[in-house]
Order: sequence, then C-alpha cells, then structure tokens
Amino acid sequence: MEELRQRVVHSIGAVLPRMLGREVAELPEHTRLYDELGMSSSATLELLLALEEDLDIHVEVEEIERRDLESIGSLADFVAGHALAGG
Repeated sequence: MEELRQRVVHSIGAVLPRMLGREVAELPEHTRLYDELGMSSSATLELLLALEEDLDIHVEVEEIERRDLESIGSLADFVAGHALAGG
C-alpha cells in the first residue's frame, strides 16, 4: 500500500497544476485542498477521476469523508486504502 500511496502523491502533484490552470511551486502532503488550493467538491471529484485514469485504478468513493479531502496526504491515504486495480 505504501508504494501505491507514493504513486498517488506523485500523481496528485502532476495532475493538480493542470486542473488548477496554474503552476504550483511545491505541493507538500500537508497542503490543504480546499483552504490553500481553492478546490471545490466538484474539482475534487474531477481530481479523483484523473487519478483513476493516471494510475489505472478504480477508487471506491462510497466511504469518503470530509476529513479524507483535507490535504494531499489524507487524500493519498484514502485513495491507497480504497483503490481497486484495473480502473
């Protein structure tokens, strides 16, 4: 799971600048998706879909909670813990 988690963090770092339409100097894991990056719930769903495509996984989102979307690290934890291969 740790290997997948690291791939998720890397993928988030690659996908977010495209989604935000701007360069982001650094994206540490504690970066807050809503507060610091201005993400919306629809943008977060779009990010999850992009991660599924980028990593060839399917994420079971039925159990996602607000705390799972607080930061890059918490989202990576959720995705790594709820991913099914072959998205």
